[in-house]
Amino acid sequence: MYNVAPERVLCAPDVLGRFAALMGRSEDDAHQRALRYDGLPVVSAILAPGTIVFEGEVDEERMGDW
Repeated sequence: MYNVAPERVLCAPDVLGRFAALMGRSEDDAHQRALRYDGLPVVSAILAPGTIVFEGEVDEERMGDW
């Protein structure tokens, strides 16, 4: 992932529900904006089912020539 840590994670609602059930106290935690993983905010977005998007800045110096 371009050798940089993401700034936030966007998930389709079904993925966020599964994440909340796995990492939170209950699946209802998906309705709160306080979900985090390894310090990163994990939020719901309008995406196709099963989709996860990592957002962040890309440092072109560290990205390489590809």
